[in-house]
Amino acid sequence: MTVGPGRPALIVANGSLRTADLPQRVPAARAAGFDGIGVHVRDYARLRADGWTGAGLRSLLRDSGFDLVEIETVLGWDDPPERRDPDGRNREQWAFALADAVGARHVVAVGALSGALRETATEGFAGLCDRAAEHGLLVALEPQACSTVADLDTALTIVRDAGRPNGGLNLDVWHRTRGGWPLADLRALAADEIVVVQLDDGPAVPVTADYLEECTHHRTAPGAGEFDLLGFLAAVRATGTRAPVSVEVLSDEFDRLPVEQVAERLATATRAVLSASRGAEAG
Repeated sequence: MTVGPGRPALIVANGSLRTADLPQRVPAARAAGFDGIGVHVRDYARLRADGWTGAGLRSLLRDSGFDLVEIETVLGWDDPPERRDPDGRNREQWAFALADAVGARHVVAVGALSGALRETATEGFAGLCDRAAEHGLLVALEPQACSTVADLDTALTIVRDAGRPNGGLNLDVWHRTRGGWPLADLRALAADEIVVVQLDDGPAVPVTADYLEECTHHRTAPGAGEFDLLGFLAAVRATGTRAPVSVEVLSDEFDRLPVEQVAERLATATRAVLSASRGAEAG
């Protein structure tokens, strides 16, 4: 998904503007220059409970000249169907209902947040991809150390063994940095194995030993931390991917600011990093 020669679409993930409801987020993100937006399934469920219809959401997006690109987050797909958690089923149903209502490009999937890697993970991912395809969705499997799909190798094996054309990876620089994935492994990916790239930043040394706590409260805008964003982007670009860039900055600091200010700061910071990355390659 690109919006110009060599420029990937820039979208703002749900968590970056998590203190505002969608009617506030959409104009703020559009004014900041984002090309699209992400929505969490729970937010969609709340909107429907508040009386929003699919037609109303389509009008909200259309009037802003905006697209829903990313839906987060489905869980439980890796469990045996007969033991699947009800929350996982509900999340998937909401994701598909949202895609049917307004259209979307991809849905993000993560592994279970407890226990070991499920023996049914590959079969479950293949099934999720098949169900998502009926709603026009790609599926982006996100490896993260706080889940049972904890690293790039594990996620890539699941994606490749599942062998679904709409299945691929969500590559978040946070999890790459904290997980220590070699950049050479990223460069070796095929372009169509990358569904979406997520950008954020943070300190070189974790601020807490609680992985989930840190990555959901202590991220910083791209370029404001100590991650090797330029190395990450160069490795991803070497694959030839045209995947969109999703800015996912989960930050207690940003939660205290007006949504318009957060959107503008994130868009400006991300564009600067992307420009520096392209400049470093050209040089």
